[in-house]
Amino acid sequence: MPDAAQARLEAALPAVLERIRATPGAHAALWCGSAARGEANAHSDLDVHVLVDGDERWRENWLVDGVPVEVFHNPVRKVRAMFAVGDAATIAMYAEGRPVWPHPDLDALMAEARALQAAGPAPRPLSEQARFGLIDAVVDARALAETDDPLHGLMAGLCVHGLLPALFRARGWWEVKPQRWLSELWQREPAAAQDLQAVLARTDAQARQAALEALAMRVTGDLSYRESASARQRVE
Repeated sequence: MPDAAQARLEAALPAVLERIRATPGAHAALWCGSAARGEANAHSDLDVHVLVDGDERWRENWLVDGVPVEVFHNPVRKVRAMFAVGDAATIAMYAEGRPVWPHPDLDALMAEARALQAAGPAPRPLSEQARFGLIDAVVDARALAETDDPLHGLMAGLCVHGLLPALFRARGWWEVKPQRWLSELWQREPAAAQDLQAVLARTDAQARQAALEALAMRVTGDLSYRESASARQRVE
């Protein structure tokens, strides 16, 4: 039985679909996002990908029966172009979405997205310059923890926002939105999930910092500084 938030979004779908079907050139629609997965909360919106004919793409935001709606209009070839460059969000939406206006083009794109999602992206090791930046941020957080500065929680959160995408890239996993980091880690690397859970839950700055450093070392290997240099760029 869907909860109130999920039921509210599902109730708005027929009106959303009616408006989509009236869009010139539209021929298919895919319901995506948390609500399509049955995970809606009071702050969720409706995300819909629409396939259109022609050479244009655009994005619209609606309000339907009080429900915020975001609609992405794309020709089929543009969706495939986003797949080709490894657009993780688009791949996830097409792999996990629910057709609400079926079409063979949509079936083909969903099959392609599921294959890409299953294969995962090529791992991208951390560059030495990126590693330096992550370590620098974690060491700055350590200084705040040592003085029990109340800003430590904020600094640790900022570090996590740098570390988690780097971890996903290095492991060869598709990146996900921050609200899915923990659930993805519990499935893929439970020890890293435990570290992240501790960073989020610990109220003591020293304990939070210890968890942050453990998480960081899963990405950087250790917290030692090494010599590195960026590529030289011409100044115009």
